[in-house]
Amino acid sequence: MRRVLDTGISVVYEPSSGAPIVDIVVVHGLHGHPYKSWTKKRDDAERKRGGSAQSSLQPGETSETGSTAGQRLSESEPVFWPSDLLPKDVPGARVLTFGYDSKITKYLSGPTNQNSLLAHAKDLLFSLSRERIPDRPTIFVAHSLGGIVVKEALAQSSTSTDASLRNVVESTAAVIFLGTPHRGSLDLAALGEYVRSFVSTFRMETTPALLDALGLKTTDLERAQQAFSLAWQTYDFQVKSFQESLPMSKKGLGPLAAKVVPDYSSSIGDHRERAETLQGNHKEICRFSSHDDPNYRKVAGEIRTIYNSISKLDADKAYQQTLAQHARPVASEAPSIKQLKDLGGYDMSDAQLLALQSLWSPGLHARHQKINKPAANTCSWLFQHELYRNWLNEETRDENFGLLWIKGKPGTGKSVLMKEAFQQALRQRAGPDCLTAGFFFKSLWRSLLHQLLLKDRKSLEKFCTLFREKDLLWTHAANPGAVAWEKDQPKKVFVFIDALDECSAGTVRLQAWLWRDATIDAHKNGVHLNVCISSRHFPSITLRNCPEIIVEHHNQLDIANYVEHKLRVGITSEGRKWEQLRDCILRKSTGVFLWAVLVVDDILRKWDEGKEIQFLMKQVDIVPSALESLFAEMLSSLEPQAREFTQRLFQWAVLTTVPLRVYEWYHILAFIRHPPPSSLAEWRASDEFIENDEQLERVIRTASRGLLEVSREQTDDIRDQDPDAISILAKAGSLNLESGDTRVIQTIHESVREFFLSGKGFLALYDYVYSWPPPPDLIRYFIGKGHLSIMHTCLNYIHIKELDALVEARIHSTVAMKAMKEVDQVSNTAMYSENHPVVTNATGLSTFSNG
Repeated sequence: MRRVLDTGISVVYEPSSGAPIVDIVVVHGLHGHPYKSWTKKRDDAERKRGGSAQSSLQPGETSETGSTAGQRLSESEPVFWPSDLLPKDVPGARVLTFGYDSKITKYLSGPTNQNSLLAHAKDLLFSLSRERIPDRPTIFVAHSLGGIVVKEALAQSSTSTDASLRNVVESTAAVIFLGTPHRGSLDLAALGEYVRSFVSTFRMETTPALLDALGLKTTDLERAQQAFSLAWQTYDFQVKSFQESLPMSKKGLGPLAAKVVPDYSSSIGDHRERAETLQGNHKEICRFSSHDDPNYRKVAGEIRTIYNSISKLDADKAYQQTLAQHARPVASEAPSIKQLKDLGGYDMSDAQLLALQSLWSPGLHARHQKINKPAANTCSWLFQHELYRNWLNEETRDENFGLLWIKGKPGTGKSVLMKEAFQQALRQRAGPDCLTAGFFFKSLWRSLLHQLLLKDRKSLEKFCTLFREKDLLWTHAANPGAVAWEKDQPKKVFVFIDALDECSAGTVRLQAWLWRDATIDAHKNGVHLNVCISSRHFPSITLRNCPEIIVEHHNQLDIANYVEHKLRVGITSEGRKWEQLRDCILRKSTGVFLWAVLVVDDILRKWDEGKEIQFLMKQVDIVPSALESLFAEMLSSLEPQAREFTQRLFQWAVLTTVPLRVYEWYHILAFIRHPPPSSLAEWRASDEFIENDEQLERVIRTASRGLLEVSREQTDDIRDQDPDAISILAKAGSLNLESGDTRVIQTIHESVREFFLSGKGFLALYDYVYSWPPPPDLIRYFIGKGHLSIMHTCLNYIHIKELDALVEARIHSTVAMKAMKEVDQVSNTAMYSENHPVVTNATGLSTFSNG
């Protein structure tokens, strides 16, 4: 059961599997509540309709939650139809409620929110921009004043210069109004005025701004209607108006004797809205008892019709529209011959069309579709980077043979960067002499060839020959891509391959070598093949003459722009504390864009829930659950026999008081293995011996699955070291930040360290190292066991043979020094005995000298 918040966005239902195809946002009205306004009690039908003005506007109790979607309700349970009824009719939709304080007065419970319609609309718009996926269709269902708030929000969205805010109206599919006073309601304002006058007598605070608008005392409604009409005309979404059919009271006295929102007010006056009535008064038309409720059947029928249209539109247009933009998420069925003809850049024979159709597979471009658009003012650094510009302009083909590798930590934004680079290359390299294809890891060769062959007749002819003669089967081992870059290929070919590390462990290295060989062979044959691949730093793969761009070294400004924009849009307060919060986020991000996104989203959510700055500052130190899942998934690829070594590796990496330097890790890696060597000589002769820093870095990156790194920056704690003890190690004493004793081994981000200090990281490695079940106090258990493990490693090191000889040498050295000292003391006694008769022997002198 989901909790419905009094204010802000609450998700009350979302599909259990698959991404939602539409968002349905319900917005309550005057003196309403995001749960109570849409909830019908089972015994409502037995109660008499009507009641006094005071009782109809009494403040409600605390928030409630709806039932689980699809759950069978008992006869006594209230019905919260957005989650209890609606999911059955629109199972692929996500349903959200928006709450705002629209009470005329809170009586004695506290001050009243003084926001105007404009302020409430802004809150709705900003909340939606944070909670929704861009371009996902949205259906608004609004009751009473909520309709005016929605209209104002869409009007603001249509005039916004911010792409994320403007996308709200661009993605609006429909607006359904329930008793909305488009022209103001004298009766509703009079009803509120009656209550306001009554409670003002007792010096209670009231809200004049909302009632003034409803009573036509301001131009808010007129302005909102004009702006909404313009947005409706521009973006062509659907509009439906439902009107109340009954007054609030049957007694025929006072303002409740007539409809609260009369027909002239609840209708926009445009024939496209198809206005009709619902059986009930202003309060009843937004509450439904069951699927058989006539009012629900009307409202849900409209929602279902719009939902079905969106579903059909999504299935029919997805393939054609996205393929035309080279961003091709496809439908679940193979493209038809006609679709392929429309998509191709030339006339194709039936045989060619059939061969091309064979490349298709379900979800061929699903990965590309799921990658979000880049945030505003981000990614531009890549297109200004010298290595990337040289690659794109083919200025270094003779040196690097057209291959470029973009690497980054997990969550640095590599996929978003690659998608943007691919899209820009499509625009800049559009033309008959250039082919561009992008692959976002699934069905690699199918995806690339499907894009390339659609635009190149000669390559398709060669492919058809292969298809007929060799009965080509599509497997991961197949490499039919050579048809696109044979000797007589006159066109330049640009290929973008994202997430190479998502290959299976056995094939990722083969794929990297394949592309290295392909670009070299193409260069020898005079073919302009240019390949840009991206991956994490793990697995560690070395390619000769392949320039690398490290994302986390360049994306800090992008992260700063994103954080600054989100905090400015989502939080109205300013001041030094907010600057400190922003600076804290930027300082801790260290290039991990995903961490910044998750933390900022969580902070904005907590801010909307009413949390203060001190609480939000603490949230920055909490590892987002999405990152914890990512780290656990990365560690899950470890072989069972490697997990104990990795666990000991992280014990040394996260439990020491300061980061350990590279030269210290040579012996650590030797002695955390099982069994440990009995001597340094045995270690040097073993297969596990590490000769240099580069090898050590590869070992650590592999064992940690890329969660540990060699820092290229000097640490603050430059500890005093015995130069003789250091000088025997590789590159020791060097002040070069690329090697030597100034570098340290540390986690790639502070969130990784916290992941292990919380016990969850060690728990992810627990399965194969220890027996189940794990102890209840995970933190104390894993941290304590880690320190014991470090102690045992140190004891094992102390017992090596070389240290025995060293201890013997120190003992002999100490004895010799003591003997020499005693000889000196005897000599001194003989020299000074005449002047100091009190001191008569060496022992006495020694005692005196030692104080």
